[in-house]
Amino acid sequence: MMDTQAPPFELTRRAALVAALAAGTGYVFWPDHTRPRAPRGRLELTYWEKWTGSERLALQKLVDRFNQSQDRLWVRLLSISDITSKAMVAIGGGDPPDLIGLFSYSVPVYAEARAILPLDSFAHLGPIDLDRYAPGIADLLTHEGRQWAGVNTCYTLGLYFNRAIFRNAGLDPDRPPRTTDELLELADQLTIRDASGRITQLGFSPNLPTWWPFIWPMLFDAPIYDPAHNRCTFDSPGCIAAYEWVQACADRLGPAATRAFAQEFVRSMHGPGDPFISGRAAMIVQGPWMANFIGQFNPALDFSAAPVPVAPSLPEPHLPRGMLEADVIMIPRGCPHPEAAYEFLRFMQQQHVQEALCSMHCKPSPFREVSARFKAGHPNRSIDVFDAIAKSPRVSILPQTSVWERFADESTSAFDAIWDGADVAATLTELANRLQRELDRALEMRRRRNAHRRDS
Repeated sequence: MMDTQAPPFELTRRAALVAALAAGTGYVFWPDHTRPRAPRGRLELTYWEKWTGSERLALQKLVDRFNQSQDRLWVRLLSISDITSKAMVAIGGGDPPDLIGLFSYSVPVYAEARAILPLDSFAHLGPIDLDRYAPGIADLLTHEGRQWAGVNTCYTLGLYFNRAIFRNAGLDPDRPPRTTDELLELADQLTIRDASGRITQLGFSPNLPTWWPFIWPMLFDAPIYDPAHNRCTFDSPGCIAAYEWVQACADRLGPAATRAFAQEFVRSMHGPGDPFISGRAAMIVQGPWMANFIGQFNPALDFSAAPVPVAPSLPEPHLPRGMLEADVIMIPRGCPHPEAAYEFLRFMQQQHVQEALCSMHCKPSPFREVSARFKAGHPNRSIDVFDAIAKSPRVSILPQTSVWERFADESTSAFDAIWDGADVAATLTELANRLQRELDRALEMRRRRNAHRRDS
């Protein structure tokens, strides 16, 4: 029998509120329930998503398509800020929505807490074929041998470069850097300073933006986590080499000068004042969505994207490296209408639906095969680059562990210290030791929880 009851972890509504306060939220912002209700005779499903603005509007078009495709169900889409913590609070408090849209790194956390329902529990309603997805995507949707989520767009990271700046510097705009050494040279060559030494045009810097301080080892073929042994490997020789390269970038460009430059754009990323969109940065690592914002704020910008350069010994143009991530849709445990929610989730996994959403988000498709129409009409002129990374056997995914957010937080602090000149090996050894303690603690908690479930 499908287990759809409230989660077995002890988190009452009052405890959920206390948890939110302890997390610094102050109080819980529950979603707006004043929006139009379902037409008479329809079963209404509540769907919480993180997206706002044009990305939310794109999803709403697909929700409308589902609502119009049948006369039994009605999906009500709500944009929820700080959705990760609020969703867990709602599930623990016994009042979850029918569907939640989170991140692929949320899957292990929610799965281990039994806060979501495994999708194989609904196989009698029609299975979801994991073999249709690109291999990395399938890995992001599963945890400990079970599928817990459907995909809701995916993304990879690429190197955007300003072709006009390349031409003005006498460089070939059809020949972007392929190795980290070439990138370092171009970063220096394309950086312009005023008389005081302040950077007015940045060639490239790994700290702009600082959203992915953990990606650089991927470009040196150095994983940061060994899932087979539950080990943090931030202190491996490959990781050390990667962050020595990061520090070399800081040394060449000036740690203080690049930090001051990056600080100018803290509030303007993805807007008209974005450093790349405004022409102040010649190159930047960003996701496929960047093309959307360029189209909105500077459609005349002459740009292209390429795989992020890798260590000199690794270039394989036909097998690009990079990071693959996904937005996911899941069914909370204890939700009012789990089987109806699964029907909508399956609708969102159809190829034509995903291709429509990914196109509107300027992202690659999560499927192994894509339609000719998808690529021909795609608004991201460099979609082939992002799609090749997503399908590459060399692509990397984030560590599938419930303590991933500690990896992200701790690696940010380590990146900042290395940028300012800290000893790379010592910093990464300390980082690995801290994260290993978190991994060991999480494993022990999971063992105790599983033993308790067996006994009960």
